[in-house]
Amino acid sequence: MGFGGSVLAMIQSLRANARPKHHAYQDWDKSEKRIFKNKYKLISKQVSPEKLARLKAKYRKEIERDQKRTQALTVLSLIIIIPLITFGIFQFFFSNSQKNYHPYVSETEKTKTVEITIEKINYLLDSGYEWLNKGHYKNARYQFNRVLKVNPVNKAALFGMAASYVYECQKKNTNCENAKTLLQDYISKFGSDTKTEHLSTILNSSH
Repeated sequence: MGFGGSVLAMIQSLRANARPKHHAYQDWDKSEKRIFKNKYKLISKQVSPEKLARLKAKYRKEIERDQKRTQALTVLSLIIIIPLITFGIFQFFFSNSQKNYHPYVSETEKTKTVEITIEKINYLLDSGYEWLNKGHYKNARYQFNRVLKVNPVNKAALFGMAASYVYECQKKNTNCENAKTLLQDYISKFGSDTKTEHLSTILNSSH
C-alpha cells in the first residue's frame, strides 16, 4: 500500500469514528418500552347490573350520611355561637350600668365609705374657706363646687359660694347678680341669720 492508500484508510477511519452511535440507546429504549408495556396494563373488569346498582346505593348512602353530619355540625355550631354573640352584645351594651351596682355591702364598708366622704368634705370646706379669707374667690368656689358634687345641699358649701360672690362684688364690682341670686337661694333654703344679714348689708352697700 502506498502513501495515498494509507491516507485514504485514515480518512475513512476518522469518518467512522465521527458518526453518532445510537444503537445502544435505541436498543435500551426499545427494551424498556417492552418491559413497561408488559408490566403495566389497564385491566377492565365487567360488573353485573345488580352489583353496579348495589355500589351506587352504597355510595349514595355514604354521601347522604356525610351531608347529614355536615348539617348537624352546622346546626350545633349555630346553637353554640348565637348565644355567645347575644351574651357578648348584652355585656357590651348593658354591663356599664352594672359596674357601680353592688348587691351586698357590709356595714363596715358602709361606715368606712361614710367616714372617708365626711373627711373629704371637711377637708374641701376648710380649704375653700382658707381661699375665701385670702381673697382668692375662684379657688374657693372650686373647692365648694367639689363638695356640692358629693352633697348638693351642703349648707356650709352653699354659704361659702354665696359669700365668695358677695365679697367679689364688694371688692371688684363683678358677679353681683350671681351674689344676689345665691344669697337669696341660701336664705330660702336655710333661713336668715346674722351671717346672711351681714352679707346682705355688704351686697346692698356695694350698689
